[in-house]
Amino acid sequence: MSSDAVLASRCTACGAVSYPQHCLCPSCGGERFEPTPVEGEGTVVSYTDLYALAIDFEQRFLRLAMVELDSGVRATGQLLHETPAIGTRVKATVGVVRRQGETKIHGLQFVPV
Repeated sequence: MSSDAVLASRCTACGAVSYPQHCLCPSCGGERFEPTPVEGEGTVVSYTDLYALAIDFEQRFLRLAMVELDSGVRATGQLLHETPAIGTRVKATVGVVRRQGETKIHGLQFVPV
C-alpha cells in the first residue's frame, strides 16, 4: 500500500467498507477495522464548484465530487474534469490538492476514465 494512499476502513466482522471511518460499522455495528485503499473506478453522483477558498489557494475555484465507486464506497474528492456531468465515469487517484508554501498536501482526486 502506497504511503500516500487515501484509506477507507474495512470492518473485520462483516467486510463492509466505510469512508471516512466510523466508530461503529454502519452495516453490522462492528468495532474493529483494517485499512483499505480508496481506489478503482466509479460514477459521479454529485459535484460542485467552490469559490470561497482560503486566501492561500492558488486556483480560482475547487471542483469537488461525490463518487460511488464500483466497490460500493461513496467518497468525496477533487474532480479533475473540465466538463463534468452526473453519471460520468472516473478513476480514483491520489495527487496534490493544495500547496502551503513548499509543502504539498495530497488527497483524493478523480480523473476521467
